[in-house]
Amino acid sequence: MVRSTLSAAVGRVREARVPVAEAAAAAGIAWFIAHDLLGHPQPFFAPIAATVSMSTSPVRRFRRSVQMVAGVLLGIGVSELLHPLIGNSTLAIAAVVLLTLAIAVAVGAGLFAEGMMFVNQAAASAILVVTLHRAGTGGERATDALVGGAVALAIGVVLLPADPMKLLWQAEDGVLRVLAGILANEPPAGDAAAADWALAASQSMHERLAALTAARQTARSSVRVAPRRMRERGRVDAEERRVTGIYLLANATLGLVRTVADAEQQGFGADPRREVAELASAVRALPAAARPWSTIALIDTRRRLERMLAAPLPQDSVADTAVSVAARRVARDLLAVLPAGTGS
Repeated sequence: MVRSTLSAAVGRVREARVPVAEAAAAAGIAWFIAHDLLGHPQPFFAPIAATVSMSTSPVRRFRRSVQMVAGVLLGIGVSELLHPLIGNSTLAIAAVVLLTLAIAVAVGAGLFAEGMMFVNQAAASAILVVTLHRAGTGGERATDALVGGAVALAIGVVLLPADPMKLLWQAEDGVLRVLAGILANEPPAGDAAAADWALAASQSMHERLAALTAARQTARSSVRVAPRRMRERGRVDAEERRVTGIYLLANATLGLVRTVADAEQQGFGADPRREVAELASAVRALPAAARPWSTIALIDTRRRLERMLAAPLPQDSVADTAVSVAARRVARDLLAVLPAGTGS
């Protein structure tokens, strides 16, 4: 148990080592610019802004940077406007936060709508400026935010932008691994146990789908704002459109899980069970294959799915037919996910 936990922790650190190193470099550079070049005596927020924008993941760095800087500027603007009028009493802080959050929610659409970075930075900045107010506090914090955000954009977007294809493939593989695990494990007998298993499968699936959505957004952003990635726009856009089929595949798989759980009440035959096992094997082979998927690597997967779809439906029982229909819906959605040009 301890060994597996330690191994998982080491694996997570190894996977995040590059973005972690980039975030550390961004923090150091932001401090140097704000402290040594601009002469701020304690520019603590410059490295904070850079680190928060970079974080430990290359996903959504552009969005985080813009949201962070815009939130800070909004909070500073509101607090600088209100502080001379209401001071820094208890009610004054509450009023500043109220107005700042209300404005942040009102303008929080589009690029600023996702997550809580924009509103949280706006509120935090307003509070800091009011509570620690002295001449130049707002201006220094705004400058530090701009420095940190600019450094994060320079490193994370201009110099070392995320590889959009790699992000898409990694997120897609994460979903496929969960799908394979779900298909390979039939729910245990009993209503409560089956319901618990289906709920856990659904939660795990949606976590991976959320990661895929974030990767798609980052890939689209990367080829539009990162100079080094703009030439890949056509290829990335095509790949991003292809992986949207994963959502239908995930829904079909969850539908199959529910159908299998219902069929357990009546019992169903060997043929539908074999089809579910065949799907699990086909899905498991995809994240194990080298990227980009080659025609040769996918021939066996496509042929197995096509054979399943061509076979007559089992008619031994209603449960058999229902499971087989649900399994074949998964097979069709899986075929649709495979890149064009693969096949026999």
